[in-house]
Amino acid sequence: MSNFKFLIFSLFTIHYSLFTASSAAALNVQEVAKELACPCECPLVLEDCNMSCGLDWKDQIGEMIKQGKTKEEIIKYFVDKYGDDAKITPMQRLRGKFYQYTRGFDTLEWTIFWGVIAVWLLAMFFAIYLLTKRFLKNKGARLR
Repeated sequence: MSNFKFLIFSLFTIHYSLFTASSAAALNVQEVAKELACPCECPLVLEDCNMSCGLDWKDQIGEMIKQGKTKEEIIKYFVDKYGDDAKITPMQRLRGKFYQYTRGFDTLEWTIFWGVIAVWLLAMFFAIYLLTKRFLKNKGARLR
């Protein structure tokens, strides 16, 4: 029975070590691209950009991965060559994702978007107003 447990434990350990080693070594272009800003005028994250400038950078990243460079080395290369604008900031990431999902909006969609926001804000204001009014009324009744 103990030989069976040892065999199962050995197989599990070998499987786990092979799985983690292969997944840790598999660096891909998307992993690196999500840390870089798009080089053109669009506010996208390089990961989301499909314009020629972004595709050129992705090709360069792919070549560097084939050469065996790490994620940190690749990012350092782009920052050294293009400056700090190549590395994406959290605010740029937020603006880029917002732009990605709203760049196709026309006037009607923007009107609906801001209308929904306005209705939601009014509903929240009135809900807070009514709850506060009820709370103050109940508190006043208890004091008498």
